[in-house]
Amino acid sequence: MILKILFLMNLSIYLVVALSMLIYWKTQKTYPGFGSWTVSHILAAVMCFLVLARPIIPVFFSIVVGNSLAVSVMLVRYEGVRHFTGKVEFDKRNLISLLVFIVIITYYTFVDNSPLFRLFSLSFWLTCYAGLIAFNLIQKSTSSNRLTSWTIGLLHLVYCIFLNARTYLWIINPADRDTLAPVPINIIFSFAEHILVIMIAISFLMLNIQCLTSDLFESQKELEKLATTDSLTGISNRRKLIELGKNEMIRSCRFQHHFSVVMFDIDHFKNINDAFGHPAGDKVLIELTNILQANIRESDYFGRLGGDEFLVLFPETDIHESYLIAERLRLSIGNHSLQWENNQLWVTISIGIVELSENDLDFDQLLKRVDANLYKAKLKGRNTTFGVY
Repeated sequence: MILKILFLMNLSIYLVVALSMLIYWKTQKTYPGFGSWTVSHILAAVMCFLVLARPIIPVFFSIVVGNSLAVSVMLVRYEGVRHFTGKVEFDKRNLISLLVFIVIITYYTFVDNSPLFRLFSLSFWLTCYAGLIAFNLIQKSTSSNRLTSWTIGLLHLVYCIFLNARTYLWIINPADRDTLAPVPINIIFSFAEHILVIMIAISFLMLNIQCLTSDLFESQKELEKLATTDSLTGISNRRKLIELGKNEMIRSCRFQHHFSVVMFDIDHFKNINDAFGHPAGDKVLIELTNILQANIRESDYFGRLGGDEFLVLFPETDIHESYLIAERLRLSIGNHSLQWENNQLWVTISIGIVELSENDLDFDQLLKRVDANLYKAKLKGRNTTFGVY
């Protein structure tokens, strides 16, 4: 009677867990494999019902179908793990394995009625699948879900320990060879199953939530990157440059460090677009970005303000040093030819430079001053650098 009550509790737990996972599966974002994990709990609930109904239903359903469902639970769960770890196609060997088990369990039910060999066969199949579940989850775990993956794997291994312990006790004590016999090992196994079912279900839910959290974090990083990166050149855009400039200006004022800003644009860039088309202009901007990257230091920040206008931030650099770097950059660009279809393009840049002074109240004021110096460079005939030092 006690064991039947425990089996009824198992059935209730499986039904509640299956219903909860089914609702979650259909209403929330889930990942490959979650559906299989849900189905496995539904199959487990049916299996428990068949075991409880053994006295009133045919042996074929209570033993053959019941034991086959027990293996199917682990098989479907294993397929869910395979899908979760990136293996899309169904492994047909699992179907063959199930068919072989059905033949064996049928033989030891109707030809040679042996509860011990039935349990031994069931324990062997379930241990193999539990081991495969644990191996795949542990092997394919990532830094974001390693703990949960290991927990699920270890819970399945614990299940195997109880299962094989029951098989061993059946071997040494023939009187216990009945699943519904109210003996200690059956009661302990049934109670342990309560705990394991709940923990495994919670772990699968946590695994899905962790993947969702990880994806949301990656999406947030990607959105942040898109919001701060120039789509054409892949360097910082105006928004990011303003943020970097403000932060660097605060730091320089606090520690009394030099801070210089360089702004430049391409001379007669509109003529390139008009003569060769915007794709040619885009190529010029990309090539110029590559030259810029090769001519500044790792500690410097640079990006595209918009159009053909670029900005370079030189932390802890006075205007004299930044002037030398700017001149080197101007000469490198002027001496670099660009191949566009059958045409060779030569471009030059005009540069304005300023250094942070005590009169600069904010970064916007610094930008206005460097923009004014860029304008003066253009007035001097372009292809030049203007900055007083």
